[in-house]
Amino acid sequence: MDEPDDLLSLWANRGGYRLCPECFRAIPAHSQERYCINDGSWLLEACPLCKAPITSPYARFCASCGVGFASLAQASRKKSR
Repeated sequence: MDEPDDLLSLWANRGGYRLCPECFRAIPAHSQERYCINDGSWLLEACPLCKAPITSPYARFCASCGVGFASLAQASRKKSR
């Protein structure tokens, strides 16, 4: 078996999640989806600040650094205006 290139690949093979920062829809990390089908947002594969993998489909905050995923989405929207 080939070794994964990074920690995210390793976690995806073990059952991590991708999460929409807008509506909090969660899908398995091994899915081919990259955008939320509900609102078009880019799905998070890991915390944007500390890069910790998303380990729960119910996550609203990073389990490692505590940042709120919704607050990151709001900040991103403000920057794009």
